Amino acid sequence: MTTAYKQAAEQLRGNDKQWLAYKSKGNCVVLAGPGAGKTKTITIKIAQLLNEEIKRPRRLACITYSNACVGELLSRLRLLGVGDDPRLRVATVHSFCLTELVLPYARLAGITIPDPLSVASPSQCRKLMEKAYAQTLKGAMPKWYPLECDRLRRTVVDRDSAEWKSWPTQEPLVVEAYEKLLLDNGLIDFDGIVLTGLKLVEDYKWVRNCLRAKYPIIVIDEYQDLGLPLHRMVLALMNEAGVRVIAVGDSDQSIYGFTGAKPALLKSLQAVAGVEYIKLNLNYRCANKIIAASQSLLPAPGEFQSHDGRQGEIFIYKLKRDVRKQADYALGTLVPAMLKENPGWQPGDIAMLYRSLNEGQMIADAADDLGMPYFRLDNGSPIKKSRFTEWLTDAAKWCAEGWKSGSVSLADLMKTWRAMRRSLPREADVLKARSELISFLFSNRNGAITLNKWLNAFGAQVLDQMFAEENALGDEREIFEALREKSDKRGALDKYTVQIFANHGKSPDQVNLMTLHSSKGLEFQAVIMVGLEEGSLPSTYDKTADQIAEAGRLFYVGVTRAKSLVHLIYGFNESPLVAKIRNATDDHVMESKG
Repeated sequence: MTTAYKQAAEQLRGNDKQWLAYKSKGNCVVLAGPGAGKTKTITIKIAQLLNEEIKRPRRLACITYSNACVGELLSRLRLLGVGDDPRLRVATVHSFCLTELVLPYARLAGITIPDPLSVASPSQCRKLMEKAYAQTLKGAMPKWYPLECDRLRRTVVDRDSAEWKSWPTQEPLVVEAYEKLLLDNGLIDFDGIVLTGLKLVEDYKWVRNCLRAKYPIIVIDEYQDLGLPLHRMVLALMNEAGVRVIAVGDSDQSIYGFTGAKPALLKSLQAVAGVEYIKLNLNYRCANKIIAASQSLLPAPGEFQSHDGRQGEIFIYKLKRDVRKQADYALGTLVPAMLKENPGWQPGDIAMLYRSLNEGQMIADAADDLGMPYFRLDNGSPIKKSRFTEWLTDAAKWCAEGWKSGSVSLADLMKTWRAMRRSLPREADVLKARSELISFLFSNRNGAITLNKWLNAFGAQVLDQMFAEENALGDEREIFEALREKSDKRGALDKYTVQIFANHGKSPDQVNLMTLHSSKGLEFQAVIMVGLEEGSLPSTYDKTADQIAEAGRLFYVGVTRAKSLVHLIYGFNESPLVAKIRNATDDHVMESKG
């Protein structure tokens, strides 16, 4: 009988580049632009490898950018019958380095790490960074300073290098003091986990051989976002240990330069001798006019086309109004008009995208004044994004309907829970705590339960004890308590049910408000962007060539979230990025003044 992955693979035959990726036999880089079917291609390839090449006890690793990406890949893989396969490890780079490198090998290699190892919470990291700054520079640390230190640690990873020693500002001294404080307090942070993993892979041949024995094939998703340390690990494993590497990504969608991501790393990997390079050039999301317009934003436009020949539309509006009044027009005029003209659409098919929290607040205020329901995804959202809230929403999905639909795996919930419950040393304690968690989940399989009731019961039966025993989850405990408070009467989440929370508050009846960064990987029928003034995108803070180029990629990501319609709005002087679209595709653009 034909297996699920073979049936799915037949869908790739009509796209010669997807089929080429599916049939690849060695090291491979797959460049996948917006809407190119990247996740479909990579998951079918993983299913093929597990069925045809990976034999017990060996495994396959898939490393990706975030917990949300992990969840998306696993849900797709379950449909192919391999999502819960014990031979498969899907993880973020931090999780993979911790469990597959640092914990099993660091002490054997003589690398000093905390014992027992405890991962610092964000608040602990900031307090220690403030202390390191005060010790080194004798003053109060500016709010932006930790970001500069993070970027330094992720881009200059060799402490003995001339670049580190000759760094023109004082960040290296502060970082060294901060890392000593972490160790003195029995802590390691997420960057420290990855840097320790890099040292193990690059400096110890036996570690590389052990990793190859367990994981002969490593698949990497969103390669352009994962940074220099992982890139160097990949080169060492591929060139020196013979690990087969399959990397998927898009340099044109690299928008996390502030975290150390570099689009050049993917291009560097595809240039390595013996690495096959495949470019997916069919866009299954965007209409042709949107594709043509978006290509004008790239320094090296590709040959992308819509798979079905749809044309779509782009509209540019010069409104001579401030951002708040632009939002009034967008929500009060454009959104109702689109819904009227497209009877099959719902408000959730429309997204308003913006760069900063400040713009998001003005748009949310406009929606509130209009009485328009919305889903908000930025730092002003009542649901803070974290590893714990990702897990908590997955638990809500399981309780709402995932237990019968299979959209959420109980096994994956247990794995993530176990990773948070590091303080349980005895198997009897683990079994008791796991039994309490499972009992709660099975007793609350009802998406109509109010969120407040569900959270309070979850806390009383499971989570309050977990937080009391896990010191490293201090920030997550604060997030959980804030959720309980906001779900109470007159709170921002007081109308939420478990079902609504399971969708992160998202509903088909709500317009989407989100930052451009948060929109990556998503798609909508229509996208609206306001505030596209000169000095906004790129902003006046974008000074270097790299910063200006990344602003262009960020705008590119925003435009390519749309399937059919794009509305670009500015007040008086348009951003040069809007001008690029206008100049390159003048016959594709309509303008409204007023």
